[in-house]
Amino acid sequence: MKKIPALILCLSMLGAVLCACSSPDEFSDSDNISDDYTRSTSVDTYNYTDADASSPTTYSTYSSEITDFSLKLFRNYYKLNADNGNSSLLAPASTAVQLGLLANGADEDTSDEIIFTLGSDLSLDAVNECSSYFKSRIEAVSKISSTEENELGGDDAEGSASTSYVKLENTLLLNDTADVITSFMQTNANYYDASIFRFVFSDENSLTKVNNLFSDFSSSNILSELDGSGDIISITAADICDTWLTSYAETDVEAGTFTTAEGDEKTVGYMTSNESYLKTDNAQAVVKYAASTPLKFVAILPNEDITLEEYISDFTYLEFSNLLDSLDITVKATAVIPEFTISYSGTAQSLSVALEKSGLYTLFTDEAEFDSLTRTEDFGLDDMLEVKSTLTVNAAGIGGQSSNGDTAPISERTKELDETDVTVEFNRPFLFLIIDNESNIPVYIGTVENFYTTQLT
Repeated sequence: MKKIPALILCLSMLGAVLCACSSPDEFSDSDNISDDYTRSTSVDTYNYTDADASSPTTYSTYSSEITDFSLKLFRNYYKLNADNGNSSLLAPASTAVQLGLLANGADEDTSDEIIFTLGSDLSLDAVNECSSYFKSRIEAVSKISSTEENELGGDDAEGSASTSYVKLENTLLLNDTADVITSFMQTNANYYDASIFRFVFSDENSLTKVNNLFSDFSSSNILSELDGSGDIISITAADICDTWLTSYAETDVEAGTFTTAEGDEKTVGYMTSNESYLKTDNAQAVVKYAASTPLKFVAILPNEDITLEEYISDFTYLEFSNLLDSLDITVKATAVIPEFTISYSGTAQSLSVALEKSGLYTLFTDEAEFDSLTRTEDFGLDDMLEVKSTLTVNAAGIGGQSSNGDTAPISERTKELDETDVTVEFNRPFLFLIIDNESNIPVYIGTVENFYTTQLT
């Protein structure tokens, strides 16, 4: 009689094992070692989803320092890729957050180099607390829509009922030889919530598993190969979807001509609207707000006697601050902005050279040590990669891998556009940023320089 319960128990255990074993093309639960840790309740983690969440006292310093780092990284990234003739796109906020996590796993010298590069006035504690607040806030606020209950405030949120989100994905891939330190994993759970996978890089299905892991961010395989002798690979990604706070009408979109830096003329759709106006001695800009995500779109047109490449080489924190400080809510401009899509077919792009030129001189060398991440000796960072998602800006809104909302332009305008004293027509190469409303940290920085069906890396 005891054989039946025993048989049932064996079958149950077998079923549990089979359920735990994922598809050979997907990571198993045991591979995702970050799932074994949860956020601590004994320390203030500054996670925005906590009911009493407020920004850390160092957040203002963090915001300016991370913005400065993001602009520096973009300048170096653009300089390395400026000769391809294509539009460009970078998501520096995810990279900055990932560097903060890595600083916790590095030894003192390597950690100091990372923190100093992120901001000379920052400490590791400040980076942890502020990174947690920034990432958790921007994602939490973006999840609130008119069809969802506002979990933070308990009321129904107002806004667009269409899909809206911001995703900042941070992933670490560790080869199976890593003896990971518990305190590092707990710090990740407390502040960063990165996905950390430990697996055998040389297994035949490992490459497929990694590529499938990022299928929400790219329709292509992000890695063409996986070095079986590697140690640590950092992969970041960003994605966004939202409509505009102030909608366009169908009559606001008309065909026009865009002139590339090479003098080629392209016929594209232009969106006309009244927007806030910014200006410095070197450029004019306009600001347009998203409906549900805490972000704003800033398009910057260098003066006619300044090429885009020249402007970007001097696009420092001072120039960026001067632009934002020039905002006068009483002054509107007629903004004529082209609809555009930037997409990449190809693998994730390495940021190691741009990061090295931004101050991380030893991070990817044998000098860097990660003895606060793993007890395994000679364990180093192989590369930091960014997955290039599609980004579309059109009359419906801002869209990434998903449609940018289910809302089309309104059929007709109930109130005519105002006549303004200034018109900014983005009919030649320009720079754009999508930035956080609270901190002004750039989630995206990019350029519109040409128009193709697909932009290639």
